[in-house]
This record gives sequence, structure tokens and C-alpha cells, in this order.
Amino acid sequence: MEPVQLNDRNSAKIDQIEPMAYPRVSIIVVTYGSSDEIGACLDSVLEQSVASEILVVDNASTDDTAEIVKQYTVRFSNVHVIVNQENIGLAAANNAGLGRSRGDYVLILNPDTLLRRDTLARLVAFLDANPDVGVVGPKNLYRDGRPHSSFHTRWGMLEIVLWRVLPYRFARRFYDRFSSYDYQNLLFVSGACLMMRRSIFERIRGYDPEYFLTVEDACDLCIRARATGCRVALLPSAEVIHLGGRSGVQAPYIVVWQGHRGSVYHFLKHKGIAQSSAVLALLLISSGLRMVFAAALGIFSGRYRKVAGIYGRVFWNLLVRNPLWEKAQIVRRCQV
Repeated sequence: MEPVQLNDRNSAKIDQIEPMAYPRVSIIVVTYGSSDEIGACLDSVLEQSVASEILVVDNASTDDTAEIVKQYTVRFSNVHVIVNQENIGLAAANNAGLGRSRGDYVLILNPDTLLRRDTLARLVAFLDANPDVGVVGPKNLYRDGRPHSSFHTRWGMLEIVLWRVLPYRFARRFYDRFSSYDYQNLLFVSGACLMMRRSIFERIRGYDPEYFLTVEDACDLCIRARATGCRVALLPSAEVIHLGGRSGVQAPYIVVWQGHRGSVYHFLKHKGIAQSSAVLALLLISSGLRMVFAAALGIFSGRYRKVAGIYGRVFWNLLVRNPLWEKAQIVRRCQV
């Protein structure tokens, strides 16, 4: 397969695009330390043929992400920026654009994701032609054009082992090898890029803000969308280049801790105390073992000492700040 050609962020052609009065799609992009990729992301969106408005929500970036976006707001009337004074999390930040959205559809897009020129048109045409579908996701590609995990048909203990316990690269290779990208009904599609009918997004009140930074935020969103009677689908003919987790590398502790916390919270919310307790125990064992192994390797390398510190904090927080304990405290306060 030929390598994917990325958009030129300095392309003069983009400046010639005329603003469109009525957006078919409201595109919400949440940024955090995204200065290296937000320009290319916005350029890929501005090259689409579908009328859209772009709402960038910056989660208190410490770099010049907000300034880069503000330059786009000067050049393009359909680009808007909301700057948060603190990092409120990915789910809550996605909701920040909900009240300002006017499009028939809402596209949730990560800043490290690039659209092909016809991606938006294909997604819109698919939802226009399939009124029973409430959420649709495109096929995610690596930079070289190879497909990678774009959806899930289930989310249970096996997925926790693959995505939370085993090394991340193993999970990627497992899904890349065994995933079928044919059109199908799904549990949820990748949160890096998904399109939802705005009427459904408003009906379910967007994302659950308890999910701070975790894959389960998209899973929960799609589960609640499905509860309205719609389907969740993959459209493999629509493609995006997902560079993957580029903003998250700046806050590795938050990525690991909020990912683990999100898994426990998700199982507590959707599967009950027994399964969430099993997930908590599994993550405690996993983070404890990683802490010990990293500490041992830290004798020879400062990099592993940092890893040991991260998993030590995660292990402690799983003991004292996990959603099961938090729920018990709430129940106890209500009984007093």
C-alpha cells in the first residue's frame, strides 16, 4: 500500500476557502499540548468539501497550542476556540462545544488525527442514507497507510487484559492482525474520530465527564447512543490517519492513572460491583508488578526509575481513590 500523503499545513489553497453560513457538521477538537499536530489536523478539516464549523477546546495547554488556533480563527470565520483555565479532561472538554454546535452532525476529532479529502463527505452521506445509524466511525490508518484498531465489538475482561495489562504494542498487533474492517454493527468506534447525530448527542447529554482520559469514554457514549434505538457502525471507505497518542506522552502519569480509573468506573457503571472489583484487583496486581520490575531496572537507568514512580502512584491511587471506594463514601455520606 502506498504511504499516505499528509496535508501541507502551509498550503495556500486553504486560504482560498470561503466561509460557509450553515454547517452540516460541527467538529469538536480537544487539545492539550498539541502544537506539533493541531495545524495539520485543522488543515485537513478545512480541505473538506462539506460545510462545517470547527470548535477547538484547549484544555489549558502550557505550550502555544491556543495561540496557533487563534491564528486560524483570524483567517477562517468557521473556526472558533474555547480556552479552559484548567485541564477538565477529554470527555468534559468535548461537551464544552455541545452548546455552541449548530450542525446536523457532530464530529469528535482528536488533534493527532488527519482526515482524507473525502472523509467528511463520506461520513455525512452515510448518515444521510442510513437514518437508523446514530454513530459512525471511519477506518483508522497508520501514517504508512496500514489500518489499525478502529472499533470494538465488545469490551470485557479480555479487553482489559489486552489494553491495560499487556504491553500496548501487543494489543495493537493483536487487533491489527485479527480485525475485520467490513461494514458491521459495533459496540463502539474509535474516539479518535467519530460522527454522531447532534440530536442524539444532545439527547444523551454528550460524554460522561467522569471519564477524564480513557478509551471507555467513547464506549460509554456509544452504549448510551445505542440505548436510544440507533446503531453504531464502521464505514471503512471513509479513512483517517491517526498518528496516535501524541498529546498524551506529555502527561504519562495522567494517561496511565486515568486509563485505569476509567476502566474500573466503566465496569462499575455498566457491569456491576463484582466485575469492577475483578478489574480493580487485576489492575492492582499489574501496576504493582510493573512498579517492582521498573524499580529493579531503575538501578541501571533513570528512565525506569520514572516508570516505577508512575506505577507506584497509580498503585496507591487504585487503593485509595478508585471508583468503588468513592461510591462507598458517597453512599455512607447519604446514610448519615
